Amino acid sequence: MASTRTTEFVRRLAEPDPAALARVSQPDAITTRILDATLEQAELVGIRRMTIEDVARRSGVGRATLYRRFPTKDALIDALVLAEARRYLDGSAQARSRADTLEDRLVYGTVFTVTFLREHTLLKKLLRTEPETILPSLTIDAGAILDFATAHSAALLRTDLYGTSTTTPAQERHLRTVAELHTRLTLSFIVTPHTGIKLTTIGDTRAYVRTYLLPMVTTSG
Repeated sequence: MASTRTTEFVRRLAEPDPAALARVSQPDAITTRILDATLEQAELVGIRRMTIEDVARRSGVGRATLYRRFPTKDALIDALVLAEARRYLDGSAQARSRADTLEDRLVYGTVFTVTFLREHTLLKKLLRTEPETILPSLTIDAGAILDFATAHSAALLRTDLYGTSTTTPAQERHLRTVAELHTRLTLSFIVTPHTGIKLTTIGDTRAYVRTYLLPMVTTSG
């Protein structure tokens, strides 16, 4: 059941409901309070034990008001994870915007990603206390999130390498392959944080990017 539920959510993440996306993209003050309280409550007790009543009390919002915005716990969780995904994408874009070169964009993007994942309290809690909630979407049922993240990464690389120029089919295949490899590496860091790869400092990350990630991007098949 958990595997099916998670897979359905990830599919909706790739193609979110327009109304839900609008609510998360431009939240009013009450929706922001609800989502903040949801994150805090989930960090405290996990997804499985969290209830809508808990969130209503923590947010100071009436149950009727909360239910009008999020009629079920599943809808509330979907909104939370969509909001966190957008926070990651916005933060990654901001980090990359500081760079003038492809290497620096990869470095700053990698630093942000590693930091975001290492310090994400809810993600760490779920992996530790209720892995059945999150692991399926990162492993055996990772197809939907892999497609979503690969498409996003390929679009960034396309702009980095070709700007507004039209790409050839061979170039598109290369972009998709590199983007998927980068995505699979990221997923592996989430599922298995133990690593001998040094990414502690900017210098460590730059060496990793220059030696491994950048050659993937700039060397076509």
